[in-house]
Amino acid sequence: MRPEVPADRRRILMLMSGTEGYGVRRVWEGLIRGFAERGCTITIALLDQTVAETWRREAPAAAIFAAPKQFRAEFKSGGLAKLGGLVRRSVQQVKLSSWLRGIIRRQNIGSVIVQSPLDVTLAGLGALNTGARVFWMMPNAISDGYPLDLNRRIYRLAFHRLGVMPLANSAYTDATLGDGDFPRRVVHLGTNLDQFRPDAQTSIRRADLGIPEQAPLLGLFARLLPEKGQSILIEALAEADPTIHVMICGGPLESEYARAMIARAGELSLTGRIHWLGPKADIVPYYALADVVLNTRVDPEPFGMSIIESMAMQRPVLAHRAGGPQETIIDGTTGWLVDAPTKQAFAAGLARMMADRYRWPEMGRAARAHVETHFSEGAMLDRLENAMGLSASTKP
Repeated sequence: MRPEVPADRRRILMLMSGTEGYGVRRVWEGLIRGFAERGCTITIALLDQTVAETWRREAPAAAIFAAPKQFRAEFKSGGLAKLGGLVRRSVQQVKLSSWLRGIIRRQNIGSVIVQSPLDVTLAGLGALNTGARVFWMMPNAISDGYPLDLNRRIYRLAFHRLGVMPLANSAYTDATLGDGDFPRRVVHLGTNLDQFRPDAQTSIRRADLGIPEQAPLLGLFARLLPEKGQSILIEALAEADPTIHVMICGGPLESEYARAMIARAGELSLTGRIHWLGPKADIVPYYALADVVLNTRVDPEPFGMSIIESMAMQRPVLAHRAGGPQETIIDGTTGWLVDAPTKQAFAAGLARMMADRYRWPEMGRAARAHVETHFSEGAMLDRLENAMGLSASTKP
């Protein structure tokens, strides 16, 4: 039986921006479902009023509160402009903190979870003097693009003065906080093993996409942005086994970057081997269609939800090792790690992958077992309960 804990500690408020991307939204969905199944009471506070009805449909058992006014500050590139946006955002958060504090008190909230870095201060101010504890599930590394390292200074102020506890999604992400005397944990994320499973059915056929049935098929699931590395993959693919085909699921296809990549693929005679499928609301059928999944991000990946989803689908993963992938992929067992985000390194990784083609089924089974043990939603929730003091086994 689950150990007894104070009831208010299991009354959890989730502070959402309302504009969460794919990976963060997957995590929120898993937390809402998982904590509710474990007997917690969930409240959702939304800063974007326009998504309130969507969340009421998706989380009918949760109490939903939308901010009384849209509070958003625009952030521009450049030191002073970026600093100005951060200051405006901070002023807005002070105004919103009384609204959030009212929800925390009325709902008898004992734990607050926030993910957006921009809303950490708001969560801390809202919970101040209420008895609620605030936990920041860090979705990304801490940027060093602010003058005078101002963002880290603000975070540390929140950690020390407002009692916010950072829960990094990887050791890499945690390291970007720098040294400091404040409570912190690494809490690896988890995925839904019932949704991402090897026997998932797909009505999509390779023939429908112009892909030969016996061709090695790789899947890349990411927005079309330079930092996601699709352009480097194209260059590497030109030097790889000519039987390889790649599905690229992501958008926008109308961007200058996408048009440039499509043109470059044509110059390299890859047009028939790269399949630009655009963004997909349901990517499970495309995971199921692929033999191997790629993560070609150029800069360090904070964690990489698509990696553990792919492994849950019993697909080995080829990824740039920087950041989270080196904590989730067992090189040579559940996939392959590439040492640098370069054409040469990815070409070598693709050659290594092809040399192991006879082992792909074995590696896929090892990948699924690895996720079942370490990266399921259940494992994530166990780690969170321990870090948040919801488990009797937690030590002070």
